Amino acid sequence: MTAVPFNGATLSIADLPTQAGHTRHYHVNLQAADDLGTEVMQVPQGTVVPVDIDVTSMSDGVLFHATATTTCEGACVRCLEPVSFTFPVTVDEMFFTPEAIARIRKDDGEEAVEDLLELEGNDLELEPLFRDAIVTELPFTPLCSRDCEGLCDVCGEKWRDLPDDHHHEVLDPRFAKLANFFSEADSD
Repeated sequence: MTAVPFNGATLSIADLPTQAGHTRHYHVNLQAADDLGTEVMQVPQGTVVPVDIDVTSMSDGVLFHATATTTCEGACVRCLEPVSFTFPVTVDEMFFTPEAIARIRKDDGEEAVEDLLELEGNDLELEPLFRDAIVTELPFTPLCSRDCEGLCDVCGEKWRDLPDDHHHEVLDPRFAKLANFFSEADSD
């Protein structure tokens, strides 16, 4: 099966019977766009994300359940080494028919329908569902290992590559002129 571009991806459920309780299984390969991620972690552009979807007819719409596994890449926030994670993604949503939305609005008010997804025709938009699911699973502060010590704040070398006695003598700039005072006095 060919990969579908992630941005604008939809799923046609025209073949799903409208009687409550009927389920159809779909498989879609989504091809990651260049903007799928955060500043520190991204799903590499062009990565194919295999998605298994089950859509079930309900009396008020359709129940959408999907699972996927994808890989993200970035850099350790402490030492800047490349890191890569593979993680599962699950999406569970209910799409309500326009009639169900109208009924809920009438019974419970406008606030009750603000966050409900409306079923519009036979196409379900996959991009917003999977973008939200993937991006919220990405680590905010990725580490190459839990015990990563990071970089020396003076020389920028990785602490794990430096000897145990590594240190830098840093003089307070306010006393820099005094640093040579005693060596000049000794030479007189």
